[in-house]
Amino acid sequence: MKLSHSLGQVFLTEKNYIQKIINSLDIKDEIVLEIGSGPGEISAAICERCKFLYCIEFDPRFVGVLEQKFKNKINVKVIHSDILKFSIYDLGEKLVVFGNVPYQISNSLISYLTENRTFIKKAFLTFQKEFVDKLIAKAGTKDYSFLSCFIQYYAGIEKVFDIPKGAFTPVPKIDSSFIALDFYDKPLHKAEDENLLLRVMRGAFGQRRKKISNSLSKFIATQDFFSSLKIDPNARAENISLKEYVDIANKISGEKLKRR
Repeated sequence: MKLSHSLGQVFLTEKNYIQKIINSLDIKDEIVLEIGSGPGEISAAICERCKFLYCIEFDPRFVGVLEQKFKNKINVKVIHSDILKFSIYDLGEKLVVFGNVPYQISNSLISYLTENRTFIKKAFLTFQKEFVDKLIAKAGTKDYSFLSCFIQYYAGIEKVFDIPKGAFTPVPKIDSSFIALDFYDKPLHKAEDENLLLRVMRGAFGQRRKKISNSLSKFIATQDFFSSLKIDPNARAENISLKEYVDIANKISGEKLKRR
């Protein structure tokens, strides 16, 4: 079957890495949602280890393959859907999410999973390595960005291992990384107004070459704002930690309340 370039179809075919992934999945007695099951090679191994498996597949050609492959499996259900338009809520269960994620939906999927985090126990995902480097980046590094702060506010992330590009068919241009994503019940550093926190972080990283005092000037009402938080007003966005962004947003919230 000819794979679709427009859908970013790239499948892990190297058996050693498939086995490494299977061995990394903590899915005993769990309900698993697999994103982009494709021909179902990994799905077949997962369904032997979990309580129930939902295979979400967008390509109708693979939907037919999966339905035939698992027609005698009572713990597998194949769903023809775009994951970004699918309602996890309708499944009525807390799920473990698994998938090899096409590059073009990586950002959208992170947002989707975050929005649906109350229905997700844990996620095991394969992304392109460059994208994972951004997810796990810390303040002061070149890959640190709004995306880093966004996902790290809501979840703990562990890069489990890298996967060379030659382990996939067709061979992509860059390597991938397999990660475990564990959403917090409560953020480690809680923002009083999460929408404000996101606006503050977008404002900072949207003008990352500017000093933080300039990029956030529309939010700041007092001259000693940053010094009161022990933050250098001349620092750039990539030098401000997630905790410091939360402190900034909370102080802005507090000053707004005082002015009311």
